[in-house]
Amino acid sequence: MTQNPDADTPSRRFTAELAEAAMAGAYDDVADALYVLARADSVHAAAGIVEDLVARCASVIQARQPAGSEAVFTVVVADGDARPVEVDRLPPGPLAALRALLAALGGDEASRAIHVELATRGTAEEVIGVVSHLLVWLVELSDRSAAALPSLSCFTR
Repeated sequence: MTQNPDADTPSRRFTAELAEAAMAGAYDDVADALYVLARADSVHAAAGIVEDLVARCASVIQARQPAGSEAVFTVVVADGDARPVEVDRLPPGPLAALRALLAALGGDEASRAIHVELATRGTAEEVIGVVSHLLVWLVELSDRSAAALPSLSCFTR
């Protein structure tokens, strides 16, 4: 089940403010918002936020790299030192978020919904990690200074 993209829900407003803060580099505001999300301990709210961030990332990719329905997307993931990371070695939450993003790009709504649910199944700390990854990916993908789409950063403890 996906949200109506035109619906103005508290979750969508929260996500919009969170994404705007991340894009502006207002990291104290991002940290405060993530703290609120962690304290809410709501799987439903987290799923809505993850779903919206996945849609935002997919939208940025589609705007930068328009492709037909038969297009195949691949992903390159790098660690903090810009070294390639095997995608299957990502933590479960970020891996599920990445798969949700690929499903969104492929137009597979059922798979996207399953992977969003999987991405938000963990502890509050793990869900915050998923949201953090998606925010970083959104910022990276939105950087138009490079001609090609960037590698996506992955970080773990």
